[in-house]
Formats: sequence, C-alpha cells, structure tokens
Amino acid sequence: MTQPAFRSCLAVNDQKKYAQFFSIFGNTIVPGSVVRLLGDGADGDPDAEGAAYHNGYFYVVGSHGRGRHSGKLGAASFLVFRFAAIMQSGNAAADEIAPAVQTSAKLREVIRTAEPLGPFAEKLLNANGANIEGIAVDGERLYVGFRGPSLEGRAFILSAALDGVFGGKSLAAKVHALALGPGRGIRDLARVDGGLLVLAGPAAEENVPASVFLWNPASGALKKLADLGGIPAGAKAETLLALGQTPQQYSVLVLFDGIANGRPTEYQIPIPRQ
Repeated sequence: MTQPAFRSCLAVNDQKKYAQFFSIFGNTIVPGSVVRLLGDGADGDPDAEGAAYHNGYFYVVGSHGRGRHSGKLGAASFLVFRFAAIMQSGNAAADEIAPAVQTSAKLREVIRTAEPLGPFAEKLLNANGANIEGIAVDGERLYVGFRGPSLEGRAFILSAALDGVFGGKSLAAKVHALALGPGRGIRDLARVDGGLLVLAGPAAEENVPASVFLWNPASGALKKLADLGGIPAGAKAETLLALGQTPQQYSVLVLFDGIANGRPTEYQIPIPRQ
C-alpha cells in the first residue's frame, strides 16, 4: 500500500501468471491493472500464495511446494517476486502493465536444508508437505509463513535478509516455530505495529477454527487475539489485510477460499492489555 492508504493494493492468484492491483474506497474494492509476473511461455504458473508491501515495493511469493491439485513440482512456484508499487486511479481497468519484475529462487534450497522444514520440502500437502501461504516484510527481513508442515502443534515462519533474497549478501535465514495448536498452519501474515498478525487455520482439512495471533519477531512472543466467527460452512480464511489500528483494536479484512468472490469480511480484533 502507498499513500494515500489503500490506493495501491495487490491481489494474487495461485493458478495465474499475473497479479492484479486494486484499491479500496470506503467499503468498496475496485479492481485495477494486471501486472504480468511470468510470460505466457513460462513452464507453469508461480502458484502465488501471498503478497506484501514494503518501502515502495510489492513482494509476491510462490507456494514453494507441490501443486495442491496436480501434485506436480513446477520451477515457477519456487520464486519470490519484487516490483515497484504503482498508484491506481480507482477506476476498474483490464489493461496490463509491465513494471520491472525481479525474481529470486534462493529460498528453495534453504527450505530443503533447514530443520525442521527439510524433511517435508517438496512433499504433497496432504502428507504434511512444506507449503508457503503468507508473506510479510518487517524492517529489512522477509518473512514467509507455512501452511504445512504442522508438527506437534507448531507452525513455521522462515525469515531471511531482503538484501540476501534480492542481492548478493547473506540470507541469514532463520526458522521460527509458532505454537498455534494441533493441526494448524499459517494462512497469511500482515505487518502491524507490534509485530506480525498471523492468520491461522487448518493445515490440511482439520476441523479447527480460523484464528488471529500476534507474533513479535524480535522477542518471539506469541499471543492469540481472537477466533473468527461467522464463517460459512466450507469456507476457509485465506487472506488477511490490515486496514488500521487503534490502541484498543486492529481492523482487518479477511477473504475466504471456497466461497463466491471470497466474501470480504471486516473484523475488529481486540488488542490485549499488557
């Protein structure tokens, strides 16, 4: 997002080679231009699962795992993308734009070798395989959250230095274990004052509620803030966008998989007193 707020946001699709800008005006989501992540001749799509904004750039991450439906491994899904944010007019548009898109494949080898992710790298999701679903940038580090594996009530975030992912410096990669509870994985991440909001939900098909946690990367402190109510049967919380915050609460927009048009729903998440 750029200033003014919510005039340049980004949506991604796990079965397309492009992302799409959108804007928020009041309580209306207005679609914008399409940005091509890969050319039509690319082998497969990037299986894009998350988007984040930081310091003038959007970041998009592929699943870094096997396709959930096909079970295939595609090189394009092991990429992280970066390109400049572009202000939207607020008018719906179907035209394509072509900003300079940087790509990095450096996280693939890290996932293969990092414990405890390594044994689950490139395995099927229904076999607890490693699969990224969320991304955030905080300071000069990139954070990606894993839907799977879920191990003994823990889900995982991998962090790495931005100038290592998109530069020649060390990745300084680190795996963080979050005690979200049995059968839970990370469905999205969002940066807020105080740390990262973590949208948690089923790692596979477990009957567990969608919940929001607050995780502080510096201290490692993890707090459960709320379970999300009012979710229709068959829908899964998939996307978390931080709309704003006060000392008392975070305002977030959640979109769902398995329901028409994602059913965007705004929640007010209380911030616990210290």
